[in-house]
Amino acid sequence: MQLEEQIEVSIVIPTLNEEQSIGLVLEGIRKQLPKAEVIVVDSSDDKTAEISSSFGAIVIKQDKRGYGAAIRAGLNRARGRILAFMDGDGTYDPSDLKRLIDIVGRGDADVATGLRFSSKPVGMSTARYIGNLIVNTVFSLLFLKRIRDTQTGMKVFSRGTYLKMRLKENGMPFSTEVLTEACRKSLRITEVRIGYHNRIGISKLNMFKDGVKILLFMIRERLPALRD
Repeated sequence: MQLEEQIEVSIVIPTLNEEQSIGLVLEGIRKQLPKAEVIVVDSSDDKTAEISSSFGAIVIKQDKRGYGAAIRAGLNRARGRILAFMDGDGTYDPSDLKRLIDIVGRGDADVATGLRFSSKPVGMSTARYIGNLIVNTVFSLLFLKRIRDTQTGMKVFSRGTYLKMRLKENGMPFSTEVLTEACRKSLRITEVRIGYHNRIGISKLNMFKDGVKILLFMIRERLPALRD
């Protein structure tokens, strides 16, 4: 009986109508991490799923349940020892993802998270940049842990770390929840400077609405009386 091949790295990409960008993203991943298991969790109406399949990605079709729900579906399907997620809109460079994976793989961090900010990234509007700074400041004050970029969509952790974290958010606060759970479990978080580019296609982010949801999530997580 042939033994199942051991998967070292699994990469989850949530997508919503990213047919213009997903091919370039997957091509970059294949160049940087040719043996990685790639899982695209797709809620698109366009050809994102077909393009992803043509690059050898595992495609999970899912109703529009939210950003966090999509990533959790992919992580629960993943077989890798190291788990990663990144956006499929072309804003992130797969070579940066490889650096985060290497850090976790060496055991230098429990959670490696991208750091886009030294100044305003080229691919980010001024309003969104200021909004991110506000969220980062509130997080640092509430959780007594300085994180300079809580909202980056590129994060990596081991399977063991994932199992320790009780991730349940379905929406945009999911990326923040990874960090709140890491803080709660006293896990080692390392920020790694990465590039950030102009997205390809139309943004689905509602800056004000999603920003308020993230702030309320952080307050609820920090104040036990407000938690479910």
